[in-house]
Amino acid sequence: MSDNYREVLEKARREFAEKEPSEMACRTASCYQFYPPLSIRRLLLPYLGRFYSVSWPDGSVHRWGTGAEEEVSFSTSLILLHYPTSSSGQAPLGKWLSFKELWGGRSYFAAFEKRAQQRLAHFFHRQKEGVFPEAMQKLGGKRHRDYPNGYLLFALPRLPLLCLLHRGDDEVPTRAVILFDEAANTHLETEDLAVLGEALAARAEKASGEAKEKAD
Repeated sequence: MSDNYREVLEKARREFAEKEPSEMACRTASCYQFYPPLSIRRLLLPYLGRFYSVSWPDGSVHRWGTGAEEEVSFSTSLILLHYPTSSSGQAPLGKWLSFKELWGGRSYFAAFEKRAQQRLAHFFHRQKEGVFPEAMQKLGGKRHRDYPNGYLLFALPRLPLLCLLHRGDDEVPTRAVILFDEAANTHLETEDLAVLGEALAARAEKASGEAKEKAD
């Protein structure tokens, strides 16, 4: 890890340690574990189909429920520290926004389009039609009643995403769109939401491995 990344992570851990863990758990609808004899305090959070523990006050983040506490990537650690620290606790508002409509979204859009939306489109364009639905379901997604080609999934407990795949043909390219609830920026900064979109694309690809075998 570079010195810059390490500084960013340490800053996030300091800010996390300044907050009361039970209050963070309440705002984020996460599970709070407190075991006084061993001074264990941690939050348990689902993130894109997997569970993680975030220890308080040190801010260490591990994969949860796999039989061994696995260390996680820098980007996952940062999201899971920023979310409980900054979340307003606002429930979803039910109105969908494009990435450009987020606070300062136009500044990050080119990178988000390439690393998240285009990545999804390019990957699933090469797969059979049943692979995308299966991959979304493996991440906890459910087909949206108003969008036949879209799946609703909770990236984090109060932070839903709507992922749409418009399949193309020889003349029209496949297009993917990730929409955010109107309250998204009350939980995470737009830069973090861009990282979350990238993580969704990467995990959808990975989830498609089993889905593809099933589809075949």
